[in-house]
Amino acid sequence: MKTVKFTYDPLALVRIVLQRHVEENIQGKFYKAKQFACYEYLSKLSDESLENLLREYTKRHNLEFITLENWKQDGELIFEIIFEQEDYRQLEIDFKKRGFGATGLGVLDVGNNIFYDCEFVQHWSTIQHIVEKSYPRYAKALEKMYIYERLEEFEGVTREELENFITTNFELYGGSKPAKDYL
Repeated sequence: MKTVKFTYDPLALVRIVLQRHVEENIQGKFYKAKQFACYEYLSKLSDESLENLLREYTKRHNLEFITLENWKQDGELIFEIIFEQEDYRQLEIDFKKRGFGATGLGVLDVGNNIFYDCEFVQHWSTIQHIVEKSYPRYAKALEKMYIYERLEEFEGVTREELENFITTNFELYGGSKPAKDYL
C-alpha cells in the first residue's frame, strides 16, 4: 500500500473551525452586526493574535494541547474568548452604529462604549434607562428637569451640566432627531 505524506498548518485548521462555527451557529441566528463582526474579526486575525487566543483557551480549560477532536465545542469555547476581546466588541459596535443591530436603531453610551439597541421612538427612554443604571448622580435631576422645563437645578446638578452630559455622552443612531432636541 502506498502512503501519501503531507503536512498541515494547525493554525489554518483552527481558522477553519472558527469559520465553520460562525457559519453554523451565528450566521442567520443573530442580528447582522454580530455575524458581520465575527467574519471581519476572523479576516483580520493575525497568526500571533490567534496563537494568543489559543494560549488563553488552553489556560482557561486546563488543556495540555488542542486536538480539535470535538471541534464544534472547541469553536464555541474559543469564540467565548473572542467575544470578550476589545477589538471584537468594537467591531460589533461599529456595525450596530451602521444600522445592523437587532433593531437598526440605538444609543451609544460614549463614556462606557456600550451600544444599546432600541425600538423606533425609544431613544429618549433608552437614554433615561442608561442614566438610571450607569450614572445615578444624574438620574433624579434628569427625571425632574424632564418633567419641569423651568427647573434649572436639582440636587446640585444644573440644567446646563445635565444637558452637556447628555449631548457629549450619548450618540443616537437611526433616529430622526439629535439628542439636544430632547432637552
